[in-house]
Amino acid sequence: MVLVAFLLLFVNWGIEGYKWKRLMDKEYKISLTVAFKAAFAGNATGAFTPNRIGGFVGRVMYLPKEQVLTGTLNTFVGNLAQFLSTIIFGIISAIAIQWIPINIGKFNNLDFEPWIPALIFGFIGFIFLHIYFFADAWLTVLFKFKVMRKWKEKFQFLARHSKQLLAEVLLLSLIRYLVFAVQFYLILLFFSVQVDFLICLVLIGYLYLVITLIPTMFGKLGVREGAACVIFSAFSPSFLITTMSSLLLWMINVAIAALIGAVLVLFIKKRG
Repeated sequence: MVLVAFLLLFVNWGIEGYKWKRLMDKEYKISLTVAFKAAFAGNATGAFTPNRIGGFVGRVMYLPKEQVLTGTLNTFVGNLAQFLSTIIFGIISAIAIQWIPINIGKFNNLDFEPWIPALIFGFIGFIFLHIYFFADAWLTVLFKFKVMRKWKEKFQFLARHSKQLLAEVLLLSLIRYLVFAVQFYLILLFFSVQVDFLICLVLIGYLYLVITLIPTMFGKLGVREGAACVIFSAFSPSFLITTMSSLLLWMINVAIAALIGAVLVLFIKKRG
């Protein structure tokens, strides 16, 4: 099960690379192989920055200098789509918890109210969905400020992304989320956490919705494990096992992927 979870690492980051390729295609054509390498390289550079905001650095190393801004902005568009997928699955999970008798564990007599993060992120998700699909309207407002007008030509391409392309990228983000959820499920099974897949999917969705609410400077490592211990406590034999499951998933999808990306960065031949 761990081996399958490890192999899904390449599916996970392969989808991320393909998302970036699709967003880049209209402005600058890149091959699927280059996009795949760029996704790993971006993970390597992002792993050493607060909240992984430096993920664009590794990617734009594969681009000529004049395409760096385009590559950077498209990275953030892809990241926004991935964030929206987390919100979508999280809200669905929070609703499911209200209707399905799923036991969310307690920690120090603290009860979770599933509807609270769902309500907060329902509002936030609506705003970000509007920004995502109607960037042209937001850019029009942005360019009314004098300080931003000099960037108009550089940013204008964002408004040219069709609704169909943006919907495709969002769908790919949802699929990538499911791949990640399957990885988590396999690792939990490896550690003898007995939970039905659909219930596990709901708990994972709710877990990542909850930790998105928690502000951190250097990623969710530790925060994610603590929240997982609470949310999976009704199914896991111990907090230690839940923590080990979450850490192993992080090692596969982030640490090992970052090592692969770091090796690829060493052999980058910058285009143009």
